[in-house]
Amino acid sequence: MRTHRSLLVLAASFIGTTLALGQSGPMPLPATTGHSIKPSAKPPAAPDISPPVLYDQADNDTGSAVVSQDFETAFDGFDSEAADDFVVPSGVSWAIESVKMNGQYFNGSGPAAAVNLTIFDDNAGIPGNAECSYPLQTPTDSPAGTFTFALPTNCVLPPGTYWLDVQARMDFSAGGEWGPEERSVQSNSAALWQNPLDGFATGCTSWSAMQPCVSGPGPDLMFTLYGQTVIATPTALLVDETGAGNQNGVLEIGETATIAPSWNNGTADVFLLQGQVADFSGPAGPSYVVNDGSADYGAVAGGATSNCETATGDCMAVTITGTRPSQHFDASLTEQPSVGFLTAPTSGMPPKVWTLHVGESFTDVPTTNNFYKYIETIYHFGITGGCGAGTDYCPGNTVTRAQMAVFLLKAKNGSMYTPPACTGTVFGDVPCTGGIFDPWIEDLANQGITGGCQVSPPLYCPGNPVTRAQMAVFLEKTLRGAPYIPPPCTGTVFGDVPCTGGIFDPWIEKLYADGVTGGCQASPLLYCPNNPNTRGQMAVFLTKTFTLVLYGP
Repeated sequence: MRTHRSLLVLAASFIGTTLALGQSGPMPLPATTGHSIKPSAKPPAAPDISPPVLYDQADNDTGSAVVSQDFETAFDGFDSEAADDFVVPSGVSWAIESVKMNGQYFNGSGPAAAVNLTIFDDNAGIPGNAECSYPLQTPTDSPAGTFTFALPTNCVLPPGTYWLDVQARMDFSAGGEWGPEERSVQSNSAALWQNPLDGFATGCTSWSAMQPCVSGPGPDLMFTLYGQTVIATPTALLVDETGAGNQNGVLEIGETATIAPSWNNGTADVFLLQGQVADFSGPAGPSYVVNDGSADYGAVAGGATSNCETATGDCMAVTITGTRPSQHFDASLTEQPSVGFLTAPTSGMPPKVWTLHVGESFTDVPTTNNFYKYIETIYHFGITGGCGAGTDYCPGNTVTRAQMAVFLLKAKNGSMYTPPACTGTVFGDVPCTGGIFDPWIEDLANQGITGGCQVSPPLYCPGNPVTRAQMAVFLEKTLRGAPYIPPPCTGTVFGDVPCTGGIFDPWIEKLYADGVTGGCQASPLLYCPNNPNTRGQMAVFLTKTFTLVLYGP
């Protein structure tokens, strides 16, 4: 055995001459690094680690170790810690179940009385707050100096950088020193080391790069993390579908609305999932009240999706009171999910911020209107600003062909979409002389969605109402692209769509097959192809065709 750094010269200045039990001369002092004393007996085999490997940098062994130890009182000045970092990638969380820290004893043969294991978050490149702390553990010590921990509770970590710190609690007089083994290859940041009372006289009294604080080869430590990759993904949100509210699927001021998210378990194993309201807030003015601050998703099978309402009936609930601060009004609810594997859930998952649109946006669309939720949806997505001064929607008004161009292109491309400038050369009745719809109409034609209402001379008929038959073509072509041709019709779907050569019949049946329309009458089933399309109906068509969801991820 040889040490990289002997500190016998510090004896007089630090504690004077110290005699070990049974020694006749001065006792040596701790060193910062060393090589192990190999035991005479062959150690037992290391235990099998059943959880999958999450992270492994137990390679490129230098054969050297750096001290990381809590000594007896007489040697408190030498108390030291070594830490190395690892990264939980974005999009997942880790549930760490076991840790193996490769290490060795030197200046003695151990064993350690206990071992402290701490996982810190990152604070500007050094360990910050302790995310998971496991003091005075008794890990498996095999081979001698290599510690394997079965954590008493999972350490669940969201994406980010973390630091693993393992420190032996061992008297120098009884077992010598212990340290994690140094690794010759660096992953992420280099390992750090500190000796707060500077007994080793390195000057590294706070977290510093392991080199040059100690003389070992470094620059990293050897360790392995075991556990489960936690992929809990929010997939859907139901608002006011059950519970004490009016159950119309929209949150309104004054009602207590049930908030029922769905989460998917992206791992292979069952986990327990719960959620807590970490914040419920919105624009200044109203009061934001949490009536039920927790949700329970139960035991979620690997690959399965769970909704708190259907799983346990235990969901969050909120109320907004006061005066509406603006016409378009959104609140936000931050849910802190927690997950555990066959144990009580442990916090650590990334929070999810749910946007909660607040209804009753238009004075002429009461909450009992059949089109109410669909109108709120297209308003929330910025597809419509209402009619007139904007406080009304005019749900019974017919949709003109000019208005329809804006509706379609915003539904497809988003509320911020702006069409190219018009030219006035596409349609004879779209002169591009300042009409607000002219650029949208030309863009619709340039994308192959419309050929106008007349071929020669080419006209668009912007003031004409859009019939329900025409609407089927507009929707399908906007969604699927200009070249799309629907399957042949059958004449067996709607009583007034006989499939006897009508050019719109295949498009109407395709719209039905897509679940976008159920017709205008249920029994007998009719579509009313020649009826004008209203603004209320248009909201339904757009929401279903472009799968717009008022609440969700």
